[in-house]
Amino acid sequence: MSHDELLALLTRARAVLGHYLFEGEDEPIRDDVAEICMAIDDALPDDTRVAVKRVTLERSAA
Repeated sequence: MSHDELLALLTRARAVLGHYLFEGEDEPIRDDVAEICMAIDDALPDDTRVAVKRVTLERSAA
């Protein structure tokens, strides 16, 4: 899978799990689902994070 496909998959998984955070309107937050959501949120790129530049090495003709 490409990087973009993995990000799309994580985003979709986070959206699905977001629906299961609350069991009902008056029910408390499910801790197990909340932990997974937080881990996904940490893994997804954020606009405020510093972008990492991709560096490639070039070989000389020598």
